[in-house]
Formats: sequence, structure tokens, C-alpha cells
Amino acid sequence: MKASCFSFSKFTLILCALAGSGASVASAEPYRPVAAVVPEQAQVVMYYPQGSVPATVYVDRELQSALLPGEFTVFCVTPGAHAIESVFNDQPLYQGKQNPTQQLPAGGETYFVQVNPGTTGNTATLEERPQAESILNGLQKHTRLVNRASQVKSCNYINTNGVILIQEQVLFRFAKSDAAGILPESRDKLDNVVKFIKQANDVSDIQLVGFTDAIGNRDANLRLSEARASTVRALLIDQGIKPEMINNTMGQGVAHSAEGCGTRASQQDTGCNVNSRRVDILVRGN
Repeated sequence: MKASCFSFSKFTLILCALAGSGASVASAEPYRPVAAVVPEQAQVVMYYPQGSVPATVYVDRELQSALLPGEFTVFCVTPGAHAIESVFNDQPLYQGKQNPTQQLPAGGETYFVQVNPGTTGNTATLEERPQAESILNGLQKHTRLVNRASQVKSCNYINTNGVILIQEQVLFRFAKSDAAGILPESRDKLDNVVKFIKQANDVSDIQLVGFTDAIGNRDANLRLSEARASTVRALLIDQGIKPEMINNTMGQGVAHSAEGCGTRASQQDTGCNVNSRRVDILVRGN
């Protein structure tokens, strides 16, 4: 069998893939947007939209799950040296467990990794949240196998004093903060958030946090992030959400996801810059 690996971002997370055969069964739980984890953890969402064989997921040489086509898994680990492999038909040699030397380093971050169909070589790719979630919304959560990876922990999410019902991101155009500056696909997401809030009967509070890319002056970016959060708040209220439900509206300036991105205006279309110009919406329940 042939194995190959890849690294991404300014961090070093390596995923390897091999080839084999298998079958497909559906599980039952649909995907819901994952919330941000505490800084002491890193979160991985691995998903397998299409294919013909199972994909075994190892964390530090131990079985985490065996994804079938149409499934996803979500897990957390502490930052540090962790090997994560997505492997096809690993028996009887279990090559996916060999030589785990790569790191998953950044606490408080969430990584979306897509397992693509294939028969040889590496098929796993890192994706940005919007692209990943457009696919994840049609997948089912893996539920058959009990996790056996000792380094995998229960995810501890920010604001754990209430149940997180939904977390969504509203993306803005470069240097824009008004309603017209929201990307069209994010307007649709905002509409869905409003529908969700109106239909839910256990919403305790809503938090809005604005961010920017790293292009431009940091003080100006802080003001821009605050303006973006205020715009989303106004839109939620205009669509019938009670103001008292929105307990926190704030801007945090440059997003962590923009660190390491280009800081010239000509680099505004870089993926990490595009996805940093946003407002995070966190809806919690009782």
C-alpha cells in the first residue's frame, strides 16, 4: 500500500490515507454547527461525503472511529503532539498507526478535514468552515463505534454554563460593516438563525462577536469589528428577535484565524482573510 501525508496552515497537522474496500450504513444524528472550544483544547471535525470504502480514523495510534460514506465525527484533544490519520482498509498491517510524529498544536481552534473518495494515496484535505459546513449539513454523525483513543476528550465549549444550541458565522465583504456588506450566503445563514431562535423554546441568550482580517490599522479594525457586531444585532432585532435576548454584542478586532495571513490590501481574497471578516453568533439554551 502507498501512504502519503500533507501539512497545512502555520501549524503542523498531518493526515495520511491508504486504500481498501468496505460497505456503507447510515447513522442517525444530523450535523449542527460546532461551537468554539476552550483554549486548552483543539477540535477536529472529520467528514466523509462520498466514497465506496470505510475510512478508519486513528488518533495517536488508537481507533477513534470508522467513517462510512455520508458520515462525520467530531472530537477534541489537548494541544500538542498528536497524530491523526484517515486510513482505508487498514487491516491486517494497520499502517495508519505507524510512525505518528505530527502535531495538532493550536488550542481553541477548530479544524475541518474532508476525507475524499479514492483508492490510493492521500485523500484528506483541510477545508474552511463555510465550505465544510455546506457539505456537513447533508451528513450524519458516526455513532456505531465507541471511541478507543485515550487522547480524545469530551469537548469543553466556551460559555459552558448553558447548552450551546447553535453557532453560526456571518461573513462580510472587505472593509464593510453595514448590512449591504454581508455576503449573500451569510444573509441566508442569518435568516436560518432567526428561524431557529423563533422556533426554539429554550433560548437563554445570544452573543454576537465581531472580527476582522489583519489588513489595516488595528484600532480601525477594532472599531470595524464592533460595527459588524452591531449591524448583526440590528438585523436580528429587525427580524423580530427581542433585544433583551441579545446579552452581549462586542468586537474583538483581528481574528485569530487571520494570524499569518497577508496584510496587504491585494491579499484580501486569501481564504483566511475572507473567513476572518465575520460576526460569530452564539445561541445558548437553558
